[in-house]
Amino acid sequence: MTALFHLLEKYANKKNIFIGVVIIILFNVVFLPMFPKLFTNQEIPLESILDLKFSYSSETSYQIFSNLGNEGRKIYRLSEIIVDTPYAVIYGFIYALIIFILLKNNKLNGFIYLSIVPFLISFFDVLENTGVIIMISNYPKKLETINNLASLFTSLKWIFAGITFLIIIGLLFIQFFKNKKTAF
Repeated sequence: MTALFHLLEKYANKKNIFIGVVIIILFNVVFLPMFPKLFTNQEIPLESILDLKFSYSSETSYQIFSNLGNEGRKIYRLSEIIVDTPYAVIYGFIYALIIFILLKNNKLNGFIYLSIVPFLISFFDVLENTGVIIMISNYPKKLETINNLASLFTSLKWIFAGITFLIIIGLLFIQFFKNKKTAF
């Protein structure tokens, strides 16, 4: 754990956070939406992306896979491997850096473990992606247990994303009111 905190300490600066936020925006605006278009004219509708749901049943997953067709499933699988999994690692690290800096700025070093929460989003996102990749790779065979685990990992990802958001907003409020208090 100490090595992780040393890594965060080493890279926690405004320049790296700015670069990281730009990369997150690029993933959301360019890489994730454009990736399927590199390989096919087929678009993958947002409602067909399991990652964006809070949870999903096996029936939902396999109906989506069926609707995508063979080409769509190949692209979805490739996107999970090439784009979404690296993205999960990148955004987890950037959000951890943001929390780490906000904790340091607010002199809340006793709460430094909160900077680990974004890595939990990444962890569950990678597990979710792995489940989706396994299901698509074995399609049309229905893997109920894998689907249920992937759905659980998706839910946990979103729960920890919400917690991360609340931590960042809370720390920004603390910093805002702290700065406001010292201005008077």
